[in-house]
Amino acid sequence: MKRTLTTAILLLCTLCIWAQSNIVSELQRDVQGQGCVRIKQPEKLLNLMGSMAQQNGKPQQIEGYRVMVYSGNNSRTAREEANAMAQFMRENFPGAEVYVVFESPIRACLYGDYRTREEAEAVMYRLKATKKFKEISVRKGLINLPF
Repeated sequence: MKRTLTTAILLLCTLCIWAQSNIVSELQRDVQGQGCVRIKQPEKLLNLMGSMAQQNGKPQQIEGYRVMVYSGNNSRTAREEANAMAQFMRENFPGAEVYVVFESPIRACLYGDYRTREEAEAVMYRLKATKKFKEISVRKGLINLPF
């Protein structure tokens, strides 16, 4: 019982710190016709919040969703097709990371890092509307937290 309570409290604290870093950056945006908030805080605090999302130079991973724009299991051609799809996505749909993964026997090209299924589905429907993909779906897995 104590372990569960401690885990819940640590998770809540981590979420609060992460939410604060997003709120601070969101408040400090300059938007035409709206006021702007300036927050003065020590640089050490900003570095501490930034280090929470990064461990050993690698982005922290959490459960989330990605849009699968290609999957193939033909070992002779799947690698080239997945890499070609990744290049196509980088050129035509910039703004999100593209990943080529191999989980035997499937090679897949995944697009984006989304926390909720709804976000991933919205992107999937926009991509599907272009009619440039044979099959496209949402896939659950580990995603990288954005900085």
